[in-house]
Amino acid sequence: MIHRRSYRLDELVLGGLAARGKDLALMGSGISLSGKETADEVTRLTATLRAAGLTPGEAVLVAVDNHPSDLVCQLAVWQADCVAVPVYRRHPVAVVSDIMQRCAARYLVGAVPLEWTELVTASRDVVHTLPSSDDGAAKRPQELDRDQALVVFTSGSTGKPKGVVVSHRAFATKLCAIDSVLCFAEAATMLQVLHLHFSFGQWTSLLTLGSGGQLELIRRYETDLVLRRLADAHYDRIAVVPTMMRMIASRLTDRGGERLIASMRASGSPGLWIAGGEPLAAGLGRQFRSLLPRSRLADVFGLSESATSDFIVPPDEYDALAGTIGHPSPGVEARVVPMDGQTAEAPFDVVGELWLRTPHLMTGYLGDRAATTETMSGKWLKTGDLALKRRDGMFELAGRAKNLIVRGGMKISPLEVENVFSGHPDCSGVIATGVADTVLGERIHLVVTPHPGRIVDPSQIRDWGRARIEAYKLPDVVHVIDVLPTGVTGKTDRLAVSELVRERLSVNR
Repeated sequence: MIHRRSYRLDELVLGGLAARGKDLALMGSGISLSGKETADEVTRLTATLRAAGLTPGEAVLVAVDNHPSDLVCQLAVWQADCVAVPVYRRHPVAVVSDIMQRCAARYLVGAVPLEWTELVTASRDVVHTLPSSDDGAAKRPQELDRDQALVVFTSGSTGKPKGVVVSHRAFATKLCAIDSVLCFAEAATMLQVLHLHFSFGQWTSLLTLGSGGQLELIRRYETDLVLRRLADAHYDRIAVVPTMMRMIASRLTDRGGERLIASMRASGSPGLWIAGGEPLAAGLGRQFRSLLPRSRLADVFGLSESATSDFIVPPDEYDALAGTIGHPSPGVEARVVPMDGQTAEAPFDVVGELWLRTPHLMTGYLGDRAATTETMSGKWLKTGDLALKRRDGMFELAGRAKNLIVRGGMKISPLEVENVFSGHPDCSGVIATGVADTVLGERIHLVVTPHPGRIVDPSQIRDWGRARIEAYKLPDVVHVIDVLPTGVTGKTDRLAVSELVRERLSVNR
């Protein structure tokens, strides 16, 4: 149960830490902090931040890679009345610099990787000063003020990541709504393998600490490591994306898997799997239930724009509702709108775009009022996902209206990938497409055409991109062709490109 003092996320989490007292609350990377020790670290760092001269409502970058200090830094930013912008420590400098400029951020908090030091002008403790102009306050995006909690960058159909601004109240009330369904019990333990720059990782971590639970962070997902942890100790829950579930199922059905299953049964781990981040196929969910019948399974679906988890399949209903996205969360109203726009709501079992109306909506897209307006229809959020509503009131996903690739639970815009690799000096044309994959859900295939007289080396293309785009957005495969296929209008035919890639793959099998 959440220990809520107010509708601020920092107060919610601090209430849970106070309930833990001298008991362990936050673990990982060889560090173990009690509830009191964690709260004391937050208090100390908050004083440092205030002494640095932060102004209420300004954005502060928080370096994260699942170290316990990451959450201490984020809580301190909130206690200083500022807005936290989680930035993954493995992001290239160019990505961090872009986020810094879009947020008009003057400070970065947390341990800085060597590659980022060129961005830092001065440091005090773990508070680093970033280059900024004298009119930094005037340049602050209008969506930011002291009531905002997070800016989460997520891929959009335009090709440029959108900064989703979420308020304390929207996220805190959503956590309460999720808790009313999934019941995060006090003193429950969670093994966290999801990263903190991912909304799914954020809410599961904050809800665990806010309910007086114990959180153990794993810095990098490895299937064998995670299964050993679950076999060696009891954890009440773990949150995963279906890509991880596919890897785990493959390992448990491989040689030695029976011993792991027996050890997990003995430890009672995990009590609950929470799946999310991408659609969970009914077959995969049922395979998990068969392999680990003593563990429960819940499935959640939602958007960063609506503070996540807009639909929940509770564990006691999973077997009956597998393959659906379940019930709308408390406070969430959903409708399916016909693609032709002829009626306000589609009939049962007819595919349309999924719209949501909820008090947990984002404040808006950072510095992009036009995109915010385009995404909203009155008080309704247009998700860009295709769905249908069944006669029993359950919802099923039917695809995506937005042209996004979902790789390992992470949504990636093909246009963003293309925008980066079109800058390669040897490439004349580039098109990115997603291809179905049994492990990652989809893999990114990049099709390129060389400039006349140039030779394109696929491996060099990927190496060139490492310094310019996040690792999970790098193409898995690069194809070199002479000319990109075009349609009758002369525009590049994306469907033809996808078919070309699939043909190449079938030939090479």
